Amino acid sequence: MRFTGRSAFGTLVFVASVVVSNGGKDGGAPWSGVAVAASTLSAGGANEDGEIWVTAQNTNELKILLGMGSIETVVLPAGAAPHTISFSPDGSYAYVSNLGNGDLIVVRADDRQIVATLDLGATFTHATKASPDGAVLLSANPVTGILTKIAADEAVETWTPVASLNLAAATGRGPVCVTFRSDGERAYASLFGPAGGIAIVDVPTMTLVGTLPTAGSVSGCGLVNSNDGHTIFLNSAGGSGHFYRLDTWSDTLTEDTSYGPIGFDLHGLALTANEKTAYITARGVADEIKVLNLNGTDVSTITIDPRPGVADRPDSLARKGSNLYVTVRYSGQVARIKTQTGAVEYIDVAPPATSGYAVHGIAVRP
Repeated sequence: MRFTGRSAFGTLVFVASVVVSNGGKDGGAPWSGVAVAASTLSAGGANEDGEIWVTAQNTNELKILLGMGSIETVVLPAGAAPHTISFSPDGSYAYVSNLGNGDLIVVRADDRQIVATLDLGATFTHATKASPDGAVLLSANPVTGILTKIAADEAVETWTPVASLNLAAATGRGPVCVTFRSDGERAYASLFGPAGGIAIVDVPTMTLVGTLPTAGSVSGCGLVNSNDGHTIFLNSAGGSGHFYRLDTWSDTLTEDTSYGPIGFDLHGLALTANEKTAYITARGVADEIKVLNLNGTDVSTITIDPRPGVADRPDSLARKGSNLYVTVRYSGQVARIKTQTGAVEYIDVAPPATSGYAVHGIAVRP
């Protein structure tokens, strides 16, 4: 079957529709609800999906979604419980933070091989982020309270812990997630617990510069850098939800209160490329994504509920082009949202969870 439509650039698009089987170990179905697009010719000739990497926490695996047709699996050590995933700036290496054994696992992205394993604690290495030049990683552990600095030398494939900062001792709260200022000299770590807050860290010396208050914890790695490097957008889960902008030139945090109540248990965050719209997962009460118009004050809702009547809990977010990807924590699926139309499709990635998390972290390979 063939059909025609128009791309975001107004260019005629031809799509061949086929059903492609899932290549993952679980043998799940491809994107449900629609035929799977095997090839798309657009103005730029690029597939908007690319490689979408997902942590299957319960099964100790990475699932790599290739376009819309198949899934590759990378098996991790038993008990790793991979939680979040990020990439080196050029996408050569994936950094997998593991709750179960506390390790940071480095995967060479091209051949999917594990090239380094760093012992960063007994458990709960939560999230790791590379500096803009890729030479430094910061890894956050909210249980031990430690933010670990790691020197990365990709040329010889070595990653070496070189310093640490005990944020729990300094602030009474451990780091959850972290991001860098555009020059890599300063980092911002979200702090765990009801008090929340953001720790400002001088990266060269690994010293605490200060803290900024938030209403509740920024627990879902909801920290997104702006295109110009000037601003960090973030959300917190306190009360009915809060949305902030952090000016990295002045270290000033400003809450945008114009939206009113946003949603309960806010978690992941992603922005459109033009930074006009923010998407935030709201796990509490209902399975939803809240959509904020950043040029206005309106908030709308996208339902992410593949199993009506069952808690599914949309969790982490990633974006490539006009596609938004959401891990669905308990159902073991990834939802793909076509942001231009609002259409939602699902792909089975891991078995549904009866306990723990079926899937959690997600990242688009650069």
